[in-house]
Amino acid sequence: MPDMPSAPLLALALAPLGALLAHHAGRVVVLFAAHDPGDDPDDPGPPPPTLPRSGRVVPWARWSPLPWRLVLTGRGPGGEPVRAPGPVVLAAAAAFAAVGLGAAQRPAAEIAALAFLALWGTLLSAVDLRVKRLPDALVRPAYPVALALLGAAALTVPHGRSAFLGALAGMAALWAFYWLLWFVYPAGMGWGDVKLSGLVGLYLGWAGPGPAVSGAFAAFLLSACVGLVLVLLGRAGRKTQLPFGPFMVGGALAVLLLGDPLPLLLG
Repeated sequence: MPDMPSAPLLALALAPLGALLAHHAGRVVVLFAAHDPGDDPDDPGPPPPTLPRSGRVVPWARWSPLPWRLVLTGRGPGGEPVRAPGPVVLAAAAAFAAVGLGAAQRPAAEIAALAFLALWGTLLSAVDLRVKRLPDALVRPAYPVALALLGAAALTVPHGRSAFLGALAGMAALWAFYWLLWFVYPAGMGWGDVKLSGLVGLYLGWAGPGPAVSGAFAAFLLSACVGLVLVLLGRAGRKTQLPFGPFMVGGALAVLLLGDPLPLLLG
């Protein structure tokens, strides 16, 4: 358990950092448009990141985590201003505060790795909620960054080598599980969720096999609960498809920061 005095202090320190990072990085959220390929075999794929007003394409190197000029200056091609949505900034601040509260006694390198998941999970969730997409431009570069951060954390924690190997196993196992779900019933599982599952599995596997199972289950449980509430409120129907990315990220962070509930349930 985190030390009570240090956890709130760390949360207070991390919250404005999360807001600052999201103020800049969150500018990419508005660059992605919805895309529904349907059954068209000639579909060219999702549109590239574009400015919301002019529609001009934003240069973004394939393996670069972000389009740095736009993120740092707030200006896209032609000088068009781009702002991060306010809720994204607030959500990142809350996620960073949660990391501070739940990981205060962990090594700094592990806190940094969790903070990256909090930031990137916020960005991906925001995009998924807006346009029901988990774009390659954000998902793809998250893997090497997360691997590097967890690799550094493995050097600072006891049994770091086994934890890192567990992370790799979790990445492979959860990706295979989501791929199987997508293969069996593509209408019920988006390919973007499959792409994200490896990143989520990487972090859950770092915590161990039990947390990996609990984190995967938590995503489906949260999605079902929110869906039921929306149906009861008349905001959704039985066939309404909810973006699943936010539940994947939220379930993983809940297990990583609050602990694995599986031992208590099996207790």
